[in-house]
Amino acid sequence: MDYSSKLAIGTAQWGSNYGVTNKSGRLGDAVISTLLDSMRANAIVHLDTAASYGDAQSRIGNLDTTGIHIQTKLSAKNRTCEELRAQLHDSLTELKTESVNSLLIHDWFALDQNEIDSVSQFFELSMNEGLTHHVGISAYNLSDLDRARDNLIVWDTAQIPINALDQRFVNAYELFPGIAFQARSIFLQGLLLASNPDHVDVIRFHKFSHSLGVDPLTLSLQFIKEQSWLNSVIIAPTSLDEFDQILNAANSHLPDLDFYSCVSFDAELLDPRAWN
Repeated sequence: MDYSSKLAIGTAQWGSNYGVTNKSGRLGDAVISTLLDSMRANAIVHLDTAASYGDAQSRIGNLDTTGIHIQTKLSAKNRTCEELRAQLHDSLTELKTESVNSLLIHDWFALDQNEIDSVSQFFELSMNEGLTHHVGISAYNLSDLDRARDNLIVWDTAQIPINALDQRFVNAYELFPGIAFQARSIFLQGLLLASNPDHVDVIRFHKFSHSLGVDPLTLSLQFIKEQSWLNSVIIAPTSLDEFDQILNAANSHLPDLDFYSCVSFDAELLDPRAWN
């Protein structure tokens, strides 16, 4: 089976000009329609969206998403369980569906104990009412996963940042058995693919790529492919050409490599929340 079937399409660019290296802007209707056709042709069945992605949910709702598994993410800061339920109802209305495949909390890292308790109750109710099949969190650090394990009665999914420079989560599957892990930021918000990198750690990654005779895109995906424990891998192509390049790289075949020399310990580089 081609590795492309493990990919999921992120839709931040469907609703806004998301991404520090995104020069294409918000995707047009024709591009999205063609992208959806290409997804099906390559056995890609997962869409990742969020209430905060502009009008991405509404645009998805206007498409034929038969056979596509939709995941959405909600913000829980300053929200009670009832307010979360209302927010989910709004998302389902925009998506024109009665349920989603999975539901994550976008800002888990920012929640206080009362908000965490509201999320736990909300997850139980949403699962019991058949509004979602899976629930979980979007994590930034391993401590976010600890908080989920300690506080959530029901959860089975975690979306994590992971790439050749950011290897903090490479053992997460051993620490949290039974959790389905989704990879995001596999290109470090596009910085790993920049033609003229200016950060020493990204430059080192490019030199490693050059020494192997492999382009940074293929090398980035090779690291991810070696993490066989990942349940899915989120990509967010900003054009059809970029999507084709990612597919070709994902389905290429390289021997396993030692990526330890690529590890970055620059916390600000690895966390987009710290970027200006």
